[in-house]
Amino acid sequence: MSFLGPMTVVRGEKDVAPTFQRLADDRYTCVAPPGFEKDPAVTKAIQEFDPQAIPLWRVQRWRMPSAPEVVVVHHGIGRYFPVPRYLRSRPLRVEMPMDARGPAPNVLDRIFEDDSTLQYKQGGPGDYQPWDWSTYAWCRFQYDKTTVEAWLKRAERKAARLAREAEALQAELDYRKRQIEPFLMKKAEELSDYDWKQYLAAVWGKAAPGEIRRKPKPFVDLGVRSPRPDNSHLRVAPAKGVV
Repeated sequence: MSFLGPMTVVRGEKDVAPTFQRLADDRYTCVAPPGFEKDPAVTKAIQEFDPQAIPLWRVQRWRMPSAPEVVVVHHGIGRYFPVPRYLRSRPLRVEMPMDARGPAPNVLDRIFEDDSTLQYKQGGPGDYQPWDWSTYAWCRFQYDKTTVEAWLKRAERKAARLAREAEALQAELDYRKRQIEPFLMKKAEELSDYDWKQYLAAVWGKAAPGEIRRKPKPFVDLGVRSPRPDNSHLRVAPAKGVV
């Protein structure tokens, strides 16, 4: 058994078609395999803006065209979610060190391997990518992209909510204009001048405009132009049977 690292190149023989076979399930661990330690400065820089990122390693066993068994190691990032409802059937199992303080990751976020090689396209593992500042640059770009997309989605949801609220308010105003205002105007026409002034004073206070006028009443007060000098035209005859 041998380790496939950054300096190992596996080539198929010319007279044999390249065949790749994975011999076992992938193994994930937070314990660094020998020779694949992560740069602590890069890890610290990543966790400064993304503290939920948990560095891990993926260990695979492959049968190569040139070797019966090869161990392939890649760097990766895992995360921990308290309720991973979409991982109930097959949760991620990660080996943790004895002195681990945080929870074990249960979600695999990213595996760093070069998937543009011929070996990968022929069904084999991707080339090894070191845990260096290019990894930090990729993590920073993805974090900024996700943050901006989340902010844009929140802004779109807020704009849609405000549009719905404005539409509902306008519908309410239209309803009041069609139904309630005619009723209030009708009731206002039934008020006396004194009650109308009291209403304006209650609504406007001392700044009540004097230009607000009601529609003229559809009736005429009798006796206003009576030629009688006295007020006998305002007298009301007693009802029959009343002394």
